[in-house]
Amino acid sequence: MLEYIDYLTGFAILTGFFLLGAPIPGGVLGLILFFLALQAGLVKLKWVERVARLLLRHMVLLFVPLTVGLMEMGPLLSRQAVAITASLLVSVAAVVLTTGLLGSWLLPAEPQNETEPQNETAMEAAEASR
Repeated sequence: MLEYIDYLTGFAILTGFFLLGAPIPGGVLGLILFFLALQAGLVKLKWVERVARLLLRHMVLLFVPLTVGLMEMGPLLSRQAVAITASLLVSVAAVVLTTGLLGSWLLPAEPQNETEPQNETAMEAAEASR
């Protein structure tokens, strides 16, 4: 009985954080809030770990309704194939560009000095040759 309470508690916590982020697609805000709550110690990992493993183990089943819905919309998708393809290509390009620019902004390249050895092994080899 206690095991079921653990599952219900974990599921309620995960669902609550997902619903907090409802206005933003994919529960992104909910995931950020959940991460912050984990980091702050407001939510303990052991509270959600069991249900998270259960959901991950059966994730494929969660995609069945989406797949069936897409199969039902086959004629509509085929009529709109060009628009959908263009939208997907623009979206992928925007994500790749944004990720690349954000990565280069957050992680600036370190200047490389060609005259200095790059690691301790190279430094030791240089000293041993003297």
